[in-house]
Amino acid sequence: MKEEALNPPGYEKNYKLLRPRLKEADFGARALELGFSPVPGGATIDFLGQGYLLDPEGVRSLDQRPTAAINRSLLIHYILSKGQGGPGQKFLSLWQTPGFLRGQHRVGADLLAKPILEAFGSDLAAFDAASQILGGQCLEPEPDGWRRSLFRVLPRISLMVGLSPADEEFEAEARILCDDLAPSYLDFECLAFLMSVLGRALGQVAS
Repeated sequence: MKEEALNPPGYEKNYKLLRPRLKEADFGARALELGFSPVPGGATIDFLGQGYLLDPEGVRSLDQRPTAAINRSLLIHYILSKGQGGPGQKFLSLWQTPGFLRGQHRVGADLLAKPILEAFGSDLAAFDAASQILGGQCLEPEPDGWRRSLFRVLPRISLMVGLSPADEEFEAEARILCDDLAPSYLDFECLAFLMSVLGRALGQVAS
């Protein structure tokens, strides 16, 4: 995908405003705690199958592929985070995390689920295959019909994606959840973007 297609103007502007804060980052011990690999002058990390280098000057791809501005911004927020431990063992919907405002529930659910539902509908086999391509762990099918995949999207943050196929009574449904310690690393808005990035990545793999 071309660089300009990955980067709407607002996302690129936000990254450029955020980039100077990398001068505050600890690319040594703290980066190691967060799961980065320290290198001279910076640190590297894998995010959804692409390697990134972070240093005081910015965030760049390790393989020269185009990078999405939202991914670069999320990595800056992550390396500057103050969270400890994780990933957690329990999972929350976005509106169960700190920062949720009344009225966001339905809108948030629809936006996060839309690319997954459009890509897979009730095709559980395709959902499993796409999950595995992105490094997800396909969990055992649930008695309630839900199929779930677990993603260690960042070393201290896990997301769980679920897909329930349509039946005679209900339409297909999708959900994205974060582990219960993720909000200590990323705030509500960043978690929403992280979930949407994963949802779109799954959709792109399917297409």
